[in-house]
Amino acid sequence: MEAPLLRLLLLLLAAAAATAARDGCTSGCDLALGSYYVASNQNVTYIAQLFGFSDYRVLGRYNPAIRNLDFVAAGDRLNVYFPCRCLASLSDPASTFLAASIPYKVTSGETYTSIADNFNNLTTPGWLEATNTYPANNIPDVGFVNVTVNCSCGDAGISTDYGLFLTYPLRDRETLASVAANHSFSSPEQMDLLRKYNPGMDGVTGSGIVYIPAKDPNGSYHPLESPG
Repeated sequence: MEAPLLRLLLLLLAAAAATAARDGCTSGCDLALGSYYVASNQNVTYIAQLFGFSDYRVLGRYNPAIRNLDFVAAGDRLNVYFPCRCLASLSDPASTFLAASIPYKVTSGETYTSIADNFNNLTTPGWLEATNTYPANNIPDVGFVNVTVNCSCGDAGISTDYGLFLTYPLRDRETLASVAANHSFSSPEQMDLLRKYNPGMDGVTGSGIVYIPAKDPNGSYHPLESPG
């Protein structure tokens, strides 16, 4: 692919991801969640280290349905948490988007594809290239790459009842409606609300990310806080 066309494609990918995370932010929030799909060669210790946790047991508070973190099976979903910040686009600093920026220590020979594969659809190779300064063919053998995971802090224009959100990558036959039902959002009114948080995702199957209101460790939905 010619360089100008590749650059245009990356800019379009960045714009699409930023729009999904409520483009035009002025501030972020201290906490957001991500739904991590556990692969057959992964355990909770490995996943926790990816997100900067030395003790995997801290993830228990946001995974009440998992009784024992030492026995998480392939195909399970594990909620991880991170701060959700208002970041500026590298190509256009005036364009901002909500995302977590997670430092990833690279090893020799890694690519944006191999790095993104570790995060199981919470990010993509194209999004990593668009949000890092290294060209895809010149990632250093040592150092760090910022793994960018889109997130949401809520929207006062939609509802002030929800301020904690789960970034959920769709897989296989999953849809916004099926994920919503699994998180106790199934009434027509609730689905209308989720469509507003996820414009363009109603009817999409098995790809992309959706944002679902999540409960805090006390089992309650966290209301949206006023900036400052």
